[in-house]
Amino acid sequence: MDKPNQIPDWENSKIFNINKEPAHSTLISFDSLENSKKNREESQYYVSLNGIWKFNWVKKPADRPVHFYDVKYEIQEWDEIDVPSNWQMRGYGIPIYTNVKYPYSINIEKIPNIDHNYNPVGSYRRNFKIPLNWKGREVFIHFAGVKSAFYIWVNGKKVGYSQGSMTPAEFNITKYLKNENNILAVEVYRWSDGSYLEDQDMWRFSGIFRDVFLFSTPKVHIRDFFARCELDENYEHAVLNVKVKIYNFGKEDVKQNRVEISILDDQQQLVESKILMSEAFTIKSNTEHLMELQANIENPRKWTGETPYLYDLILKLKNSKNQITEVENCKIGFRKIEIDDKGSFLINGKSIILKGVNRHEHDPDHGRAVPYNRMVEDILLMKRNNINAVRTSHYPN
Repeated sequence: MDKPNQIPDWENSKIFNINKEPAHSTLISFDSLENSKKNREESQYYVSLNGIWKFNWVKKPADRPVHFYDVKYEIQEWDEIDVPSNWQMRGYGIPIYTNVKYPYSINIEKIPNIDHNYNPVGSYRRNFKIPLNWKGREVFIHFAGVKSAFYIWVNGKKVGYSQGSMTPAEFNITKYLKNENNILAVEVYRWSDGSYLEDQDMWRFSGIFRDVFLFSTPKVHIRDFFARCELDENYEHAVLNVKVKIYNFGKEDVKQNRVEISILDDQQQLVESKILMSEAFTIKSNTEHLMELQANIENPRKWTGETPYLYDLILKLKNSKNQITEVENCKIGFRKIEIDDKGSFLINGKSIILKGVNRHEHDPDHGRAVPYNRMVEDILLMKRNNINAVRTSHYPN
């Protein structure tokens, strides 16, 4: 709770997040190579929290139910709302469209200054359970998009805060969990000092408008990776560079763990008929370890817009007993993008004419909470019209 005369976090330009996990590639743990070929939603270490949540909406922060996160707080009389969704498309508040002019609540004479008399707050609550096979592992919660700022509590304990609506926010909730039923509370503010940047030429909505899910990892975990391929001057052979970040959430140092990296073609056969990269490592408790690995790939199939060939990049984490503890799987392609001295845009040495469009995340029925099937319709429409470039205006779609 904010103290008297204290600047609230959502109006403090020095605070962007509290207790939030570092950003990373989209990763979900699997327990085997075979299972890693499935969609991430099918992992045994993934639980969706999309669905019906209890919901309360007020016009200004002073009217919000301050202690709603308390496990004894009664919410039976609250409304219900589907997550993901925008409040305004469910009858709470008014959707606003404006181009360069700021909405009324965002003061441009004194920055940052949000109107405390009209800054709607949505309070969300729901229960959840943790699968039994997650015992002894780390548990995280992932918010793919919440506009514009929010706090999170688990079982009455404050976990953290985030703003930056169009990119994910993750929190480690392991220490807040109970074996039985757990209570999740989220408090969302329509406007924040981040709204000064999230401001141009679009409809202004708010709420939890993208997926929410839980995921679990082993104590020693592939936290992030970055793969980059470099084709030679003849666009024939390639060098694959992979950076991998490993984090040890455990209380003890770990020795002789190993990362193995391989690539599978579209027939699920090993490229080069072998594991491409392998390196053992030792990592101390509560620290991160960075590994940089490299491999030569002989004449891989190239990615183009007309032949978008993709490989599976497989990252395996093994313990000192050579047992697999985690598998990550990601699609990659081999291509080289350049702009030559004549200003031509080249892919694998061939000139490409870009036929591009702007795309907002906007749906006539759901606002910015665009359903998956509508996204697919957008892509198919672009392909039918020979569009080969998309500007995700003005934010990550």
